[in-house]
This record gives sequence, structure tokens and C-alpha cells, in this order.
Amino acid sequence: MKKNIIIAIIIIIIIAILAAAFYWFYLKPVTQIKEEVATSDFSPSGGVLPTITASPPSLPLEVTGPAANQPTLKILVNKEIMAFWQSATSSLQYLTKEGLFEINYLNSPPTEEKKELNVNFFKILSIQPSLKGKVLIKYLAEGATKPAYSVLDINTREVKNLDLYIKSATWSPDGEALFYYYSDSPLYYQENFKESSYLAQLDKNLANRKIIMDFKTASDIELLWPAVNTIYLTQKPSGLVETTVLTFDVKNKIFIPFVSGYGLVLKWDDKGQYGLLFTTPADGSKPKLQLINKDGYVLSDFPAATLPEKCVFAHSKPLLYCSIFVNPVFSGVWPDAYYMGAASFNEMIYEINLETMEAKPLNDNVFEVSDIKISNDDRFLFFFDEKNQTLFSLSLPEVVEPTPIPTSPTLTPSPTR
Repeated sequence: MKKNIIIAIIIIIIIAILAAAFYWFYLKPVTQIKEEVATSDFSPSGGVLPTITASPPSLPLEVTGPAANQPTLKILVNKEIMAFWQSATSSLQYLTKEGLFEINYLNSPPTEEKKELNVNFFKILSIQPSLKGKVLIKYLAEGATKPAYSVLDINTREVKNLDLYIKSATWSPDGEALFYYYSDSPLYYQENFKESSYLAQLDKNLANRKIIMDFKTASDIELLWPAVNTIYLTQKPSGLVETTVLTFDVKNKIFIPFVSGYGLVLKWDDKGQYGLLFTTPADGSKPKLQLINKDGYVLSDFPAATLPEKCVFAHSKPLLYCSIFVNPVFSGVWPDAYYMGAASFNEMIYEINLETMEAKPLNDNVFEVSDIKISNDDRFLFFFDEKNQTLFSLSLPEVVEPTPIPTSPTLTPSPTR
């Protein structure tokens, strides 16, 4: 009798083990997959920007869209480029260690021409084209330890050097003025030395200096002038240091704190209406990207993070184009780790509708984008891929208005007699 009871207990235990194994190895994974699909925001036709969970295929040498209205990826230049900008309706100019070049990106294949330039830039830190055909270049000269500024005329290729004590500069929105911060403050105390620090501006020809106000800061600053009467003063970002962005009212000459945060990076569209705000917690561990308006209110959070400089706003449409990190693991302190070259990820390019925050990938290839721009007519993206040392163009899909369906005329019945 006891033997039968023991055998029955053993059989029950075996059945329980098999049932548990069946649940854990079959039913639970299927349930989880169904839940993930049900709660996912991603759909092939668009949707809210997804967190990417699968690496796309590696980059081919050239890709063209399957249909006329699909984005077309094209290689423009396959070499190291320090900076580039649009110089005419269908051409780009770019700087390499060998000098200045211009390329017609509509030709197939693209045609390249070297331009005479009396100066070679050793390392480009940033560039800012103006609406008046001038390019503000921040660079390091060979052997130098401090950055300097020069202005290149796109048409004449004349280069003018700015005063070496100009620490930061930016164009006005209309390109008619250059606003800058000047400081000749020495690193060490010098007896009887009278230092000078101020905010000032020049006209587009770098003449007619006008001192706006005396101003001194102990840290490096960057200037942004996206809107007519508002200039933004930002500091070098670090995930371990809290910084504050100040706005400067050009008309009333007053400063107002705009936003504070750790790891803070700010970028605006060319009208100063939409901004991208990158921040981290106090330890720099979990970076966050947000869309804000001109008053600093958060309009939306991006579920997939990237740096603001990997995004570009369309000029005439509420669209944003971003190179989004694929499967990022944000170890270390951000954005410090990225700027020091200690972190890099594959990236995919997305189009994001700023009114609905719907997003769609424009291409299935992966890149490591170091600079991205949009053509003046919003028809092309241009970006330099560090992975392949290649400058690409990517045509943007045109919005096709639906053709109205003709309708039969409404027949009014004749009145009865």
C-alpha cells in the first residue's frame, strides 16, 4: 500500500515538473512576445519613435530607393572632410587638409573642383554659415593650444581672421551682424594690466564695431542667436557639472536664466521656435533628449536618445531629421564619454514630425554621423559618416498631395407638374 502511494506521489511530482517546464519554456515566452508587440509603438509605416532593438544590416557602398519618391542615398566624396556647407543651389563646399573643394551634388556622378585658398586649417572645431554668404570658422592652427576664428567669403574665397581674444562668436539670424564675446583676461595676474571683457558686434563685413556691454565670465561659453532679439549663452557640457543657459535680450540688454541641468546641450531651429535639449542626471548616466519651445517648456520626450548635433531641422516644415543611436549602452559619464571618443554606436536616420512626434526611418543602413545638414530647399540631407569616411547625400521624400477624385455632377430632379 505504502509502495503504491510513493509511486503515485512520484508520478504527480514528475507531471508538475513537466507542466512547469512547459510553461517557462513555451507559454511564458510566447505571452511576453505578444505583450511586447501589443505595447510597442513601432509600426513599419511610422509611429512614435521606437527604441531600436535590432541592428540593421551593414552599410553598402551605394543604395538607391526602390521608387521615385523614396529616399536615395548617394556617395558624394569618399575621403576625410573637416567641415562642409551649402554654397549654391546645387553645390557644397568642404574643407580638407588639402584645402577647399566644391562639388555639384546633383550631377551623376558628382563633379568636384578644387578652389584656391591661401590658408589651410589644421583642425576645424565648428562652422556656421550665414545667410549672406559668409562662413564663421572656429579652428585650431597647427601648434596652437587656443582656438581662433576666421570668416570665409563663399564667393570670393577671401579669409579674414578675427581678433585672437574673441572667445566665442555667432551670426545674427539675418546674417547682417556678427555677435561676439571678447576677453583679454590673462591666465595669471599681471601687475598694472587693465583687462577688457565685453559683448560686442560687427557688421557682416567685420567692420563698425559696437560694444554692447561689459561682460566677464570665468568659463568658456558658446553663443547661439536663433531668434531676432534673443541670444543664448551656453557652457561646455559635462554630466558631472550643472550648467545654466542664459538668454540675452538684445534690445533691453538684460540676462535671464533659461534652463539648468547636467550634461546640458542645446540646439535651435533657424527660427528659434523649436529646441532640442540634452540633459543627464547628476552622475551623467542616463542621457535624455527633449523637444522644447522658445519658452523652455518641454513639448515631448524622445524615447530613443541622440545628441542634438546629430539632428537638423527642416527650414519650411515642422520636421526634424536625426541620426538615432542603435542599441546604445550609455556607460560612463555623458556626454563627456562621446566627446572624448570613448563611446560610439551605430546610428540610423529618422524623419520626425514635430507636430505629432511620429517617426519613420529614411534608410535601413547604419552610420556614425559626425555632421548633418539639410539643403536650403529641404530636398536633401547631407552628412559625413565617420565609419566609412564618406560624405553622403540623402534625397528626402516629397509630400505628394492626393489627386482629387472627380465626382459626377449632382442631378436635380425636375419639378413635377
